Amino acid sequence: MWTGALFALNALLNLGLALALAWALPAAAYGAFTVYFAAALLIGNLSYDWVRFSAMRFYTPLARSAEPALRATLDLSLFASTGLMVALAAVIAATDALPEVSLASVVGLIAVTSSNAAFEYWTALCRARFDARRYAVMVIARNLMTFGLTVPVAALTGSFTAAMFAFAAAVVPSILYGVVTLDDKQARSCLATRLQAMHFARYATPLVLAEGCYLVIAVVNRTFLAHGASLAEAGAYALTFDLAFRALAVTASVGDAVLFPRLVANLHAQGAARTREEVARNIAVMLLVLAPAAAGYALIAEPMAQLLLAEHFRDAFARYSPIAVMAAFAYTVQTFVLRPAFQVQLRTGDMPLAAVAAVLVDLAMLALLPADGLLAASCAHLAGLSVGLILVLRRAIVARLVDWPLRDIGKIAASVAALVACVAMLRFEGHPLLTLAARAVCGILVYGAAAWLFDAAGLRGLLRRGGAGAAPG
Repeated sequence: MWTGALFALNALLNLGLALALAWALPAAAYGAFTVYFAAALLIGNLSYDWVRFSAMRFYTPLARSAEPALRATLDLSLFASTGLMVALAAVIAATDALPEVSLASVVGLIAVTSSNAAFEYWTALCRARFDARRYAVMVIARNLMTFGLTVPVAALTGSFTAAMFAFAAAVVPSILYGVVTLDDKQARSCLATRLQAMHFARYATPLVLAEGCYLVIAVVNRTFLAHGASLAEAGAYALTFDLAFRALAVTASVGDAVLFPRLVANLHAQGAARTREEVARNIAVMLLVLAPAAAGYALIAEPMAQLLLAEHFRDAFARYSPIAVMAAFAYTVQTFVLRPAFQVQLRTGDMPLAAVAAVLVDLAMLALLPADGLLAASCAHLAGLSVGLILVLRRAIVARLVDWPLRDIGKIAASVAALVACVAMLRFEGHPLLTLAARAVCGILVYGAAAWLFDAAGLRGLLRRGGAGAAPG
C-alpha cells in the first residue's frame, strides 16, 4: 500500500508543479512549454515505454532471481532506444508542429524526454520489486529538485526553454540513485538476448501504440490552438486538461500501483478462474474511488480556479473543466481499470484499434466543428476518448475477458448520483474557499455514507480487513 500512496504523492506533486509553472511563466511561454512537454511524453512513449511496460509485466521477484538475462535485456533495450528517441525528436521538430523551434528548444526537448523516460523506467523497477523505500527516495528527491530548480528558473527567466533544461537537470539525481541502488549484480549486459527483447516488443508494442495515439491527441490539439488561436489559449487548454487528467491519475494510481503488480505476482500461483475473480474485484475497487473523484472534481473546479490559478486562466478552466474531467475519466477507465484485464491475458494486441479510432474522431471533430479555439479542442478530445473507451469495452465484452461486477457498478453509480444531487447546489457567492470546503466535505460524507449503505465493491469488508480486499457483490 505504501507504493500506491507514494505513486499518488508523485502524481499530486506533478499536479502542483503544473500549477506553479502556470504562475511562474508568462501565458505564451507556459503554452509553449505545455506543447513541448506533450511532445516529450509522446516521443518517450514511442521510444522507451515498451521497455517500461515489459518491466512491469515480466520483472517479477521470481523472475529477477531465476532469470538474470531478463533484467540485462531490459537495461540494454532502454539504452538502445535512445537513437530512436533522438530521431523522433528531430522529425517532430522538422514538421513545424512545435512553436518557436530553435536548436536550444530541440535539445531541451531531447533532455526532457530522456530524463523523464529514465525516471519512469527505474521507478517501474522499484514497483515491480515492491521496493517502497527506494521508490520513496526517488520520488521525493525528484520532486524536491524539480520544485527547487525548475520553478525558480522559470520565474527568473520567463523562458520555456530554460524551464525545460531545468526540469531535465532536476531529475538526474533520482536517476543516478536508481542506477546505483537497483543494480542486479548477476544481470550482466552480456546476458541480454535479442530473442527476449523481441518477446518484450511483441507484448508491449500494442500498448505503446495505444498510449501513443492518446498522446498524439494532446499534441495535435495543443498545436491546433497554438497555430490557430494563440500560445496563451494552448496553455489554458493544457492546464485545464492536465489538471483533470492528473487529478484522476492520483486517484487511480493508488490502486493501480498496488493491485496490478500483485495481480502479476499471483498470476502463476492461482488458476484462471481465480485470476478472473481478482480482475473483477480490482475493477470494482478502482471504480469505487475513480467515479466519485471525477464527479467531485467537476463540482469543485470553479472555486478551485478562483483560489489557485493565475487570473488569465480562471475563466477557461472553470468553463471547460467538466468536459476535461469527462475525457479524463474515459482515459483512466481504459488505462487503469480495463487495460490490466488485457495485460494479464497477453491480449494487448486488442488495444491499438480503439486508440487509432480515438485519434481519427478527434481530427474529424477539429475539422468539422463550426466552433474554433478551446471549445472545439475540448469537445474533440472528449469525443475521441469516449469512442476509445466504447471500443475497448466492446472488445473486453466480446472476448469475455472480465466477469463484470455489475451489481457493484450499479451501487457505485447510485452513490455518485447521491453525491451530485446533494452537492451541486452548494454555493457561497464571493467566497470560493467556503464553497470549495463545503462541496468537498459534503461530497465525501454523502458518497461515503451511500457507498457504505450499499456496500459498494465490498467496501465494508475492505475497511474491516484494512484494504486486503473483498469480493465484489
